Amino acid sequence: MGNMEILQIVIIGIVGTILSISLKKESPLFSLFIGLTTGILIFLFVAEYLKRVIDIFSDLAGSAGINSEYMNIILKIIGISYAARFATELCKDAGEGAIASKVDLAGKIFIAITGAPVILALMEMVEHFI
Repeated sequence: MGNMEILQIVIIGIVGTILSISLKKESPLFSLFIGLTTGILIFLFVAEYLKRVIDIFSDLAGSAGINSEYMNIILKIIGISYAARFATELCKDAGEGAIASKVDLAGKIFIAITGAPVILALMEMVEHFI
């Protein structure tokens, strides 16, 4: 991701924010739609770069001799975290704080469930050293 890409994201964010704010009094529903659409556009723009990040992490894990199963779990946890955070912020932007907190809680629960095998493996390693 270079300077031009981040500049495009910044411009999309600023334009979306200005449009949303300017329409908030006259058409709150359309203002909300613009805000949500802007957030989704930015997410989709950045999503294409996620493969690069995954490839970098996979290469680093391979170089370090880390079990690919554990690396996959870590990548899933990162994905769950980003998805839950994104959805939480969209809910907050829509004024739905209660829903946002439930999405956030669900994300944390799924992170704990997904990460359990790594935690158990670490506990077994520590147990062998003791």
